[in-house]
Amino acid sequence: MSDFAAFGPVLPEVVLAILVLAIITADGFLPRERKSWLTVITVVGLAVAGWACVMVWDSGATTVFGSVYAVDQFSVVLKGATVAIGILAALLAPAYLTARRLPLGEFNAILIFSLLGMFVLASSADLITLFIGLELMAMPAYLLTGFHKSDRYSNEGGLKYFLLGSFASAILLFGIAWLYGTTGGTSFADISDALADGRMNGGILLALAFLMVGATFKVAAVPFHYWTPDAYQGAPTPITGFLSVGPKLGAFALVLRLFVDGLGPVRADWVGVLIVLAVLTMTVGNVVALTQTNVKRMLAYSSIAHTGYIMAGLAAVAVSEDPAANSGISAMLFYLVAYGIMNIAAFAVVGMLQRDTGRFGGLASFAGLARREPWLAGAMTVLLLSLTGIPPTVGFFAKLYILLSVVDAGLVWLAAVIALNAALAAFYYLRVVVYMYMRDPEDEPAGVDKSWPSMIGVALSVTGVIALGVFPSQLLVWLQAAAGSLF
Repeated sequence: MSDFAAFGPVLPEVVLAILVLAIITADGFLPRERKSWLTVITVVGLAVAGWACVMVWDSGATTVFGSVYAVDQFSVVLKGATVAIGILAALLAPAYLTARRLPLGEFNAILIFSLLGMFVLASSADLITLFIGLELMAMPAYLLTGFHKSDRYSNEGGLKYFLLGSFASAILLFGIAWLYGTTGGTSFADISDALADGRMNGGILLALAFLMVGATFKVAAVPFHYWTPDAYQGAPTPITGFLSVGPKLGAFALVLRLFVDGLGPVRADWVGVLIVLAVLTMTVGNVVALTQTNVKRMLAYSSIAHTGYIMAGLAAVAVSEDPAANSGISAMLFYLVAYGIMNIAAFAVVGMLQRDTGRFGGLASFAGLARREPWLAGAMTVLLLSLTGIPPTVGFFAKLYILLSVVDAGLVWLAAVIALNAALAAFYYLRVVVYMYMRDPEDEPAGVDKSWPSMIGVALSVTGVIALGVFPSQLLVWLQAAAGSLF
């Protein structure tokens, strides 16, 4: 086998590994006034990684490295979404970090390491590979949360995230050990075969309990969500945007690989718990978000609610036969892509209003923004309308496809709960729009970051929100192919 044939399926991962080395090397040689070139290197490198994902799309479902690493269309779609999120994060962060004298080279290197962990999670075909990918994604996320070392809120958020995240990883690892002990295998194919008769015993039940706790912590589901608001508020705002979408994408890759690929035969034993957690997560997230006057913290709680919507899609997968399950998985993937594009940019706009380091993202910062910066107010309005689920934005179709998959699965009452929660969320999202267009600005309004990377990042996000809302069909074709590769 030629070298390219051996490494061809993991070409995107190879590109990211080379990119990390390039960033670290360039950071050591570039003078301070030219550190902006690190953003260019990062974006170009991620674009090359995206091209590599396109190259392996038609390679068919294959496994490498002793069948512990799967390269199928499901993994390629998740890697493509990861690349898009990484490009946006690399564009939206520099101005905020530079104003606070935070090292841009370290940020880009840590970011790529986290993205590489998401790549590994997306292609995991084995419990060991899954855990390695999870930690490779999570460890950089802890560092990014506490990246502003001189800020006590960042230190507090990073410490809480690290301690609770490590505890959750230990619980997940304990569940992995029990699952291996009861099934005798670590690959998802072996685990699925061992559980094919659907019979339950104490060991499997205990493994399910630990795995469910660990996985739901990673996706920030209620009642394991307490780290989320403090971590998101403490982290530098553009980094918060990445943390709210990147690790969530990786965590749901873990959930889909583990619970659909490996634990599918016993889904009747975990789907009830999943449905309860989905309802609690979307409801608690929305209710608490209603009480927030800090937009950054409000978006943090709303991200918990969005987790509940995605979990509802997973519940539809669990109670359905294969065709409907395929529809549920594609709906989940569509929601993850849509949420990533719109939420990371919403946090970025909050960060653009924090050019003054004394600003903390309160509602008053948005007062009268439409008069001062109409383009930025318009962009934020589109993003908030999409998060609310109003057509013709991508957020509308994301919620619609989740609702359709839930109804097709026979969970009509759950669809009603989703609709009620979406209506509840409209209040706090549209409240920000009211402040931008119907309130007088502060006596000393917040300055606005107008750096070209930030403006390009926001423009790309808004364009994606509208384009995917008007023309969602091609993305759905790719996502349906990705969902089908799981079965």
